Amino acid sequence: MFTRASKYMKKALSYPGNLLFGTSMVAMIFIMLIVTADVFMRYVFKSPIRGIWDISTLCFAVIVWGPMAMGALKGSHIALTFLLDRFPRRLQSGLQLIIPLVASGMLAMVSWRLLSHGMLMGATKVQTPTLRIPYEPFAYFAAFYCAIMALAFLSNFPENIGKIRKEQ
Repeated sequence: MFTRASKYMKKALSYPGNLLFGTSMVAMIFIMLIVTADVFMRYVFKSPIRGIWDISTLCFAVIVWGPMAMGALKGSHIALTFLLDRFPRRLQSGLQLIIPLVASGMLAMVSWRLLSHGMLMGATKVQTPTLRIPYEPFAYFAAFYCAIMALAFLSNFPENIGKIRKEQ
């Protein structure tokens, strides 16, 4: 029952996770192309692309946050278990229940703070210095990415309960 719930949660989160991952890959390709074009224009035509720093900064915000949710869903994030492996089996099981809850709670708080920070940036009209692109949508994107990652970690909780109960 619990492992099925975890599978359903992961399946439901896979679409937004794939979408966020794809968005970050598009941003990565875009930044590679725009920086290459900037270098070419700088050396050949002596005229760099205006606002390349602004574009790079905003793209890196997407590149950093995008793949994290997918990594959490697939379980491919780095887990340092050298200390956890030394504990007795019972304590390991208990900690494996607590860790996803704590990680989800912390990520939910980060998501909430990013959302409120985005609202503040929207109210004060914070923009990039050269191109005047507002930062507000990127804070909302980061909050959404972080919320998906929190839910991805939360989906590990029923899976760990199922492992403890020896469900198949």
